[in-house]
Amino acid sequence: MIVRHLDEVLGTEHDVDAATWVSRRLLLRKDGVGFSLHDTTMKAGTETDMWYKNHIEAVYCIEGEGEIDVLDENKTYPVTPGTLYVLNGHEKHRLRSKTDLRVVCVFNPPCTGKEVHDESGAYPLGEPDAYPSRIQSEPQILDRVDPVVYNHIINQQVINALQLSGYEQDGYLFLEEFFTQEEVAAMREELKKIWQEAGSDNNKPEVIREPDSEEVRSVFAVHRDSGVFHQLAVHDRLLAVVKQILGSDVYVHQSRINFKPGFTGKEFYWHSDFETWHVEDGMPRMRALSCSIALEDNYFFNGPLMVIPGSHRHFIACTGQTPDDHYKQSLRKQQYGVPDHDSMRWLTEKGGIVAPVGKAGSVLLFDCNLMHGSSSNISPMPRSNIFLVFNSVENKLVEPFSGMKPRPGFIASREA
Repeated sequence: MIVRHLDEVLGTEHDVDAATWVSRRLLLRKDGVGFSLHDTTMKAGTETDMWYKNHIEAVYCIEGEGEIDVLDENKTYPVTPGTLYVLNGHEKHRLRSKTDLRVVCVFNPPCTGKEVHDESGAYPLGEPDAYPSRIQSEPQILDRVDPVVYNHIINQQVINALQLSGYEQDGYLFLEEFFTQEEVAAMREELKKIWQEAGSDNNKPEVIREPDSEEVRSVFAVHRDSGVFHQLAVHDRLLAVVKQILGSDVYVHQSRINFKPGFTGKEFYWHSDFETWHVEDGMPRMRALSCSIALEDNYFFNGPLMVIPGSHRHFIACTGQTPDDHYKQSLRKQQYGVPDHDSMRWLTEKGGIVAPVGKAGSVLLFDCNLMHGSSSNISPMPRSNIFLVFNSVENKLVEPFSGMKPRPGFIASREA
């Protein structure tokens, strides 16, 4: 059940003030009810030409006086409290307000909440959501409709066709000792510096702490703030592989270091990154990947990353409406966008669970939709990895599919 008050919308991005009208969008596409509902006031003494060629609109007047001209029929109807009209033929029309005219508008398909009329007087329909999530009452398993590898013609000398085929089939590729010991040493030194700075700065939003303590869990935007990790993000051999898989130029969507100190490093529960990036950031399609670079030796016992081979070919549509500013809690402990147990059993029965482990300097490349997670580190051996997320420049972020405001740029870059 949804209970909402007009006061919750006033002053937000869903309170849209245009030249001839003000519209408060109370129900939106993200609510998953099949229509949107707007409380709209047409300003006194104005005329507005509209043509909802992409939607059917029903309008019910509750205050004021006006009239509607149906332009193609050359007819005019009065609009007063109690009047209902439905534009079920996508009629071109002109709404004339003699006084402030307050109406309740219902749109099908539902609006996202930020629409304004284009030059023809219509609301843009936008691309249908290929991967709807967090709008259903029950979880769903959807087939992937996007490629995994976008260029099968080998155009670099770092990986071969067999490795590329393995990535396409399993959703990941492990490259052991990809970086030299000298490169690893420089990254480790920078890691220590970032850890020390993060521990002493309680106000930096890029620093994420554990859910039940003030211990540092992650630090975001390290490629932006660190010269060492900026160079890592433009590493020629790494980029060659990324561009081979994604088939285009790329940019860094997100970077972070995940810290897992010995004895106290906490788990990261099962999830598909794409589900969150799609719903909360507006990543349109599955044309991104993550690079997890081991800064310390990864063992089976120190909380390594675990993946479900083949899971990238299925999208798990999750339940639960996303709260405002969800990232402030989800980066510490994720509660929305988490797959259900039945779907996880189905995926693991098909693909099993693998933990690619190796020496510091090894790289795990994995598809944006691959189901993955890691357990707590109760061993004495620390594990810290840097993650670089590369997105295709042809897959730039749009408005979040949740209909909510985008997450901050240090989590999801909107500058390709």
